[in-house]
Amino acid sequence: MSVIIPVHNGEQTLEECLRAVFQSDYPRFEVIVVDDRSTDRSTAIAGEFPCHLVRSERRGGAAEARNVGARKSQGEVLFFTDCDVFVQHDTIGKLITQLREQPASSAVFGSYTAETRSSNFFSRYKNLVHHFTHQTACEDATTFWAGCGAIEDGAFFGVGGFDPADTDGADVEDIALGYRLVRAGHKIRVARDAQVIHAKHYTFVGLLRSDVMHRAVPWTKLMIQQRIWRNDLNTRWENLLSTGTAFGLLMFLILSVASPPYLAALPLLLALFAYLNRQLFGLFRKRNGSIFLLEGMAMTLLYYVYCVIGMVLGVLFMLIERRPGVRGLPSLQRESLGVGREAGAVASSQGEK
Repeated sequence: MSVIIPVHNGEQTLEECLRAVFQSDYPRFEVIVVDDRSTDRSTAIAGEFPCHLVRSERRGGAAEARNVGARKSQGEVLFFTDCDVFVQHDTIGKLITQLREQPASSAVFGSYTAETRSSNFFSRYKNLVHHFTHQTACEDATTFWAGCGAIEDGAFFGVGGFDPADTDGADVEDIALGYRLVRAGHKIRVARDAQVIHAKHYTFVGLLRSDVMHRAVPWTKLMIQQRIWRNDLNTRWENLLSTGTAFGLLMFLILSVASPPYLAALPLLLALFAYLNRQLFGLFRKRNGSIFLLEGMAMTLLYYVYCVIGMVLGVLFMLIERRPGVRGLPSLQRESLGVGREAGAVASSQGEK
């Protein structure tokens, strides 16, 4: 088992991330931290743990950093996570158990917990939405998730690993990897009980930028390129209908300025929107109360409105760029490693090396 963690200026969370990994119940693994040209104390923090620290030659982003780590790895299974993610003691073991019990599967990913470290509304909102999305996902997936995901080395290297060219710096390199895995005949599973804590802090502007420019736009382009759509995760029928309902609400609201009778349609559309998202809204109320529910409903409505904008931009950018559709990657190759710490330390929760 190889644990691969890319980091760029992650000094605030990397220590707790690594401590959580080394407290895992899983008996034997190596940890590879790939420093993507950090300018803070990230490398010094990584040096305090029995892990293999790799420094990227240039700032290449998370996709390239993960590939660098994979090439240095020795494990038959590669577990990817992020420096602001904290595994629970049984997270890795549950993923490996899923792979063993489902021999036809080549990859598996987990979920965020319902709780997050950041206490502001936007962080709690985004974390709960992500948790809900994976908890209600189909167990057979078509995407991969590098925040908490394990993949057999043969499958990973066979499809060429992560492709930085697919993402343009966005956060969809793992989705693209999942599409290529499925196209190559591999199966991906969702292990809902394998959960991790996310420590990312969101502001409104940061959330807007993340959802539109780092997710909606590149994911739309990716689905067009790969010619893949599935009724799952963020692209379920409920999501598509919610998008149309939210856009309809906005249009009728604008039209009502010139013609007040259009206001009569708003209650019906709001009721439909609430029905389509009733499970998510129920989770909002259960976890954080009625005030958060009302705030979450408003934010979800806004989310679907700006997702429409993101999808339109994705289609326009795709037409302008005129990128080729489905394309394969050359297989990724491992590097030959020597023996000892410089080649990668293999550790266990008991400290074995």
